[in-house]
Amino acid sequence: GLVKTQVKEQVSRILPRVEESVNATLEAEVLTRSSHSSRTSYAVAADLSEMELKKILIEKIEGNKSIQRSDEQRNLYKVLVDAYEANKAILDTYGESTILKRRREDDGTQSRQQSTSQSAHAEEPVQTTCQMEETPLPVYETGADEQPIVQTA
Repeated sequence: GLVKTQVKEQVSRILPRVEESVNATLEAEVLTRSSHSSRTSYAVAADLSEMELKKILIEKIEGNKSIQRSDEQRNLYKVLVDAYEANKAILDTYGESTILKRRREDDGTQSRQQSTSQSAHAEEPVQTTCQMEETPLPVYETGADEQPIVQTA
């Protein structure tokens, strides 16, 4: 009776947040594909940090054995894990190709300013996740340290 009511209350409070989070992740993906706005980068960064926070919370709950005490805690834990897994699946599916596509678009801005016939052939197809797993990304050594150059007067 009482425990069921409390669980229902908690779940009804959490589910909209989970839904909101999944929608935000999907929205960020759509924005990333359709525009170059900096707002998109912030949305993606926010999703990543939210995922990290969920992961930390899951680890804390798992470390604290009290999770086995009540149905309410078990259900909340399950909802949290499901939300984290859903976000992770979305990121695994779209995240890498989105990051690659954005990087290519940033690199390709000069080639687009050439004649249209050349730039039409310059477009690279977006890699699928399975292609990316087979092909490791190249690491470029610039030889330059990450330190800013300070000029003395």
